[in-house]
Amino acid sequence: QYLTSKVKHADETPVMVKVGGKLRDCRMWTGLGGDGRTAVFVYNRHRSGAAALSFLEGSSPGDYLMIDDCPSYNKPVKALKLIVLRCMAHIRRKFVEAYDNGSSHKDYLKKILIKISQLYRIERFADKKGFTEEQRTELRQKLSSVVLTEIKDHLLNPGFVVLPQSSVGKAINYFLNNWDEAVRFLENGALPIDNTPNEQIIRPFTIGRNNWMQAGSENGARRMAILYTIITTCKLNNINPEDYLKDVLMILSVRPENADVTDLPVNWYKKNNGGEDPLHTPLYPSKN
Repeated sequence: QYLTSKVKHADETPVMVKVGGKLRDCRMWTGLGGDGRTAVFVYNRHRSGAAALSFLEGSSPGDYLMIDDCPSYNKPVKALKLIVLRCMAHIRRKFVEAYDNGSSHKDYLKKILIKISQLYRIERFADKKGFTEEQRTELRQKLSSVVLTEIKDHLLNPGFVVLPQSSVGKAINYFLNNWDEAVRFLENGALPIDNTPNEQIIRPFTIGRNNWMQAGSENGARRMAILYTIITTCKLNNINPEDYLKDVLMILSVRPENADVTDLPVNWYKKNNGGEDPLHTPLYPSKN
């Protein structure tokens, strides 16, 4: 369900795993379908391009991929012909960091941050009004495009000499270097403005990691990924994970040959509730 989604989020986070008797810094790759209903966690020993390709293998050419600027994604993007979306929240963070680092150009940075906030205000308005994808597209092209034009003018003409290695210079250059990918959300109301929804599904994992510290083996890490996939998907759809697992595990223990896609959380709920969709908890738009 994740790989067949036309729009998908992707990210990864470190996890310490005991491999061959030694602890290694490995990776938990995470993804979220564009509709926000399907979460995926996949363990891999590496953060390489090959690992990213393995995670996204099965995606179709022309699928949209919301990511940060991790170079590992270059390989699957090229091999699978994916269209990149760049995270606006990640871009915003660069300007916040420059502001917090005591920059002498705080008024300028505040101006950029206000403009970015206007983009999110437009997104929240569309969400509050229950806009369709077509209506959101029209709204973005009418209002968000104007805001982005103003932002680009400020980036290109800051009104002071920009030192490339300063925090302000790095923030400006990061935005400009990722401009096309960052503004691509204007093309379609179904496209997200940032990768915050995926960061939200990672958060319980990172909090848990502070407590359990490590996986005792690679098989343990793989099983952990399966459990996080199931439980997170259940939570996104307001399905009680205990009810789901109790029923599905019982079925599989008796008739394992009957396992199919109808046993996935959303399909399981629909099968047991007359075809009705579960109540979805949207993670978009972000509250930046």
